[in-house]
Formats: sequence, C-alpha cells, structure tokens
Amino acid sequence: MPNADQAAQWNGATGEDWVADADRYASMLAPFGGRIVDAIQARAGHQILEVGCGTGDLMIELARIVGDSGRVTAVDISDPMVAEARRRAIAAGATNSSFERADAQVFPFAPESFDAIVSRFGVMFLDDPVAALSNIRRSLRSDGRLAFACWRDLSLNEYVMVPAAAALEHVPIPNIAALEGPGPYSLADPDVLNALLERSGYADVELTELDLPMPMGDTADDVVTFFRDHEFADVLFADVPDDVADRAWSSIHSALAARETPDGIQLKGAAWLVTATNPGQAR
Repeated sequence: MPNADQAAQWNGATGEDWVADADRYASMLAPFGGRIVDAIQARAGHQILEVGCGTGDLMIELARIVGDSGRVTAVDISDPMVAEARRRAIAAGATNSSFERADAQVFPFAPESFDAIVSRFGVMFLDDPVAALSNIRRSLRSDGRLAFACWRDLSLNEYVMVPAAAALEHVPIPNIAALEGPGPYSLADPDVLNALLERSGYADVELTELDLPMPMGDTADDVVTFFRDHEFADVLFADVPDDVADRAWSSIHSALAARETPDGIQLKGAAWLVTATNPGQAR
C-alpha cells in the first residue's frame, strides 16, 4: 500500500496533535499560503484541487476567492485533519468545497477537471512523488497551473534551528538519517525538484526562494509549550536524562525570549515556491 507509513502517522498522534494546534499552524503557514494563491492567479469560477489540505485554512481562502461559480476539492491522507477541515469549512460557510480522505498518489481524479492544483507543505510526505505528481497532473486541464510550497534545507529554517541550536548546547546531535525518505525536508534540493517535475510531465517549471516570518506564538512560555508537544521534542530528547532535558528547555526558553516583540515571536521559514503548468495530456 503506497504511503502506508505516512497514513499511519497522520491518522495517529501526529494528525491529532496537528488538529489540537490547528490555529497556531494556520497562523504559522499563512504567509506561504498567500504566495501559493497569488501564483495560481485564482479567480471566480475556478475549479481547484488542494493536495494535503490539513485542517482547511488554505482551502477556505480559495473557496472564498472562486465563489459560488467555482469549487475547491480538498484531499488529505489524515482522517482527523479532514474531519477538522470539514468542520471549519461548514463554520466558514464554504459550501463550494468538498473533501476526500484520499492518497493523491493513487486516487482516481477525473481527467482534466481542475484549473489549478495547490499544495502547502504536503508533497514532501509522498513515497513516490513522481507517481503522485503525474497522477494529479492528469487531472489538470491543459495549461492549468500547479503551485506548491516545500521546505528548503533544514539549516535555513529558523523556526527549527533557533530552538534546536539552544538545545544542542546540552543534548547530542540527533540521528540525521531520520530526515531521509518522505518527510519535511525530502524535497529541499532544487535539482531533485526540477527532475521530479520534468519526469512527471510538467512544463514552465520555476522555483522561487521564500524566506518568510512565521508567527510562532505570543511569548517564550507559549512557544516552549508548543514545542514540548511537537515531534521536535521527540527527536531531540530521545533517551536524554530529565536533568539534561530541563537545562536544554531552559536554554530554548532563553533563545525564544530574546526574540519576543510586542507582536509575539516570529521565526523565519525558508521554502521553495514551485510553479509549473500542464502542457497537455500527450506527455
């Protein structure tokens, strides 16, 4: 079964944790969603597919733009996240939206049915991105636009590196091999990205560097509480004695407190904005 490990993860604690912090994640990722919306030139009447819709904030924004004459179809591999997205769409009055708990790598989308396809930090988690990108391209109308965001190199992302650097004053460097395979940074290499899009049949491929502030929370206390329940903590503090972990968390708190402003704590996120078009079904 494709993406079996990812399905298990996102239908378990990871998906439930994301739902619990849905408002925070929506705020953190909103700057990138705005760039995706601009890239596809969404307008009234468009039919749009979102791959990896999460808890639905980008889908709701797209539904507002395309209006009653358009429609947004949202898919995600996570049952809890799709359920939350559906709840939020109903609350927002986004009646021109529909949801599927589906794997975009294999789901039988109707051919040439969308004007645009978007994904905000979803494509990095696919076992076979060429198969997935090829599959969704077939659902894109000729000259339709694809736009997605994926993280650039881990070392460029302050939202991870600021707390991680503080923690590493006390704890050992974690197993970097854990970052291999499907995961947040699996598409950080621009050569890999260009090759994937070419092999999947897209044209007019462009990669744009995005370095955008991510609102992390109001105070250091608030952000530390978030990180304690995040997979970040699972990776950094595996097998670390409690007294060492306490010192590391104190350093993380100090590093975040140094970033406090009247508008809260913002840390840079470094991503690629990837855009392409579908040249037609002949390819």
